[in-house]
Amino acid sequence: MSTEVDEIRNVVLLFSNPSWINSGTIPSTVIRNITALSSQIAYSDHIRENVTILAAKSTSSVNGLLYVPDLPAGDPCVKQTEPFVPNAAVRRANLPPTNYNLVALAPWVNSACSKKYMTSANTDPIRAFIFYRPGNSSAEPPPPSSPAWDLNGSTRWKAQSSYPVFAVSGVVGQEMMRQLGLYSGNVTEVPFGQNISDAYDPDPDDYIRIWTDISLSTPSALFGIWVYFLIVIAVLLTIISATSLLMHLAQSRRRASLRRRVISGEVDLEAMGIKRLTVPMAEIQKFPLYTYHYEPPATSPPLSPHSPASPRSFHDAASNQISSDDVGTANTTQNALGARHTPSVATDYQPVCSICLEPFENRLTVIREIRCGHIFHPECIDEFLSENSSLCPLCKANMLPPGYCPRVTNAMVRREQAVRRLRHNGIFEEAHVMSGRQRRSSILAAKVSRRHAKPQQSSIPMDSKSPPPPIDIAEAAEQARKPNQSPVAWLRARMRELAGSVPDEENDFRMSKWQRMRVKVFPGF
Repeated sequence: MSTEVDEIRNVVLLFSNPSWINSGTIPSTVIRNITALSSQIAYSDHIRENVTILAAKSTSSVNGLLYVPDLPAGDPCVKQTEPFVPNAAVRRANLPPTNYNLVALAPWVNSACSKKYMTSANTDPIRAFIFYRPGNSSAEPPPPSSPAWDLNGSTRWKAQSSYPVFAVSGVVGQEMMRQLGLYSGNVTEVPFGQNISDAYDPDPDDYIRIWTDISLSTPSALFGIWVYFLIVIAVLLTIISATSLLMHLAQSRRRASLRRRVISGEVDLEAMGIKRLTVPMAEIQKFPLYTYHYEPPATSPPLSPHSPASPRSFHDAASNQISSDDVGTANTTQNALGARHTPSVATDYQPVCSICLEPFENRLTVIREIRCGHIFHPECIDEFLSENSSLCPLCKANMLPPGYCPRVTNAMVRREQAVRRLRHNGIFEEAHVMSGRQRRSSILAAKVSRRHAKPQQSSIPMDSKSPPPPIDIAEAAEQARKPNQSPVAWLRARMRELAGSVPDEENDFRMSKWQRMRVKVFPGF
């Protein structure tokens, strides 16, 4: 666990003991913090950066009076460090004889002189040592592993040191040494001595010295664990976000591709099993409106109200005009409204609306005929096609206009991809992927074949001149309706039943909360 330096703080203290000789203990000396009164009349410095720990032996704060360790007279290091250590710098002899804590300060000129400084400090009550490499550099000193801090080519001294050793930049160290030379005398000799005398009225023999406080801290292991977890979480979030973004971009391209293929007719949405698409109301209103008219023929079975052989009258509900009995006139009337419609040629007898099961009244009920030829109440088929399904409730023919493509969703893309995979593996039968046009053609062929087929013998005699026996529609509807169910609710439920399978979008809402979230974040899964 590494130790960090939070701050090195230097302040000026006034020692008001007139006589340090045989003064006894620390309590006998009155100390006043001059910097606390005004930093304008005393030296104050706070060093919070560019501090290197060379040897850490303490995990708590250390403090003491700042001084320069003594070197023996005539030692070559005195000459070598003389340019960087003022003669007036505080030495051991300039400090009180009591047991004050001390903090040493010295320039790191070379390894030999630095070793002598530390050897001298070992005999003093030292609590920390501060080195600096002479120069005007304000950059952080070299790291502890640098060879610049080796003593005689060895780094063992860092482990053997009994006190913490720090290194500050050259600019900071030289300023501390300069101030140490200024505050080494009595009140009359230090900077702003007169101001200090006016504020404190000290004795002329009182002394002023620099006090250094070094704040150390040890980063908590829990903090490191939290940082590690935050980094891991940030990496995971980045990966998830990037993956989600790429999948959304891929799905966007797939939706655009599917839309182009639907518009071009290459993909049939009906064949994909998406049976809950809806038809725009503007397209529904293009299907013609007529007045229901059915008169059973005298010698033939009942035909469609739009069969050419059937004598009927068409009532255009939009213009409220009755046209001729032939199909061509009906087409002319409808074309005048701006919508072309080709009447059916193979629609069976339809006495009731297959949605609400209400019978049509001859010459009274307004009906809407859709593209496949089936007829319904306008309000029934309009709501069914616009809100439930784009397929005919009876023959499941597609009512979407050619070239039309609804809003393509990710569910459609997933369904289309699944169908393609199943088709490639031979699992998806061709009957399931039959296009709408092919399906309508097969239905038409089946109806024509039924019409030309010989009637089967029936055990119940029927009058060929009359239509099929009437169906009790009211009774059938009443039996299908649940108890206490309103007609509107029953009709809506029947529309959903006629629409067939549940769309993928509704299946998505049936998924759990976490499943829906997964599909939204990762739409490709």
